[in-house]
Amino acid sequence: MSWDADFDGGSWNYTHNTNGMIAAAYESVTGESTEPYDFPILGKVIGPTWWKRLDGMTGAQGSEYLGQIINGLESDPNRFRAMNPDNGWGDFDTLLATLRDMKAASDNACCGARKWAASG
Repeated sequence: MSWDADFDGGSWNYTHNTNGMIAAAYESVTGESTEPYDFPILGKVIGPTWWKRLDGMTGAQGSEYLGQIINGLESDPNRFRAMNPDNGWGDFDTLLATLRDMKAASDNACCGARKWAASG
C-alpha cells in the first residue's frame, strides 16, 4: 500500500510504511501533528495522512510544505533512519530523495495554476 502524488506531469508513489517518519519530521519543524488515517482495519498500517495537506496545493505551497518535511528529516537523520520499516519496504534515504524530487517539481512550476493531486 502506498500514497500517490501527481504534479505538472510528474508522478510519485511511495510506501505508507514511512508516513509516521514524514509526520514526525513535519511536526519537528512546525509543531503541528498530522491526522491519522481513520479506517478501522487499515488505520494503524497506513498511519498519518500527511498527503492530505499536499492535495490541492499550488507549486509554491507544495514547495514550502515539502521543504518543511525535508528540513525535519535532514535535521536528525539518525532519528529518522531508526524509523526505517522492519520489513524493508521504504527507508529514510529513498524517501528523502523522493521528497526532494517532488519539491524540485514544485520549485520549477511556471505558475500558480497547477495543483498537486495526492491520495493514499
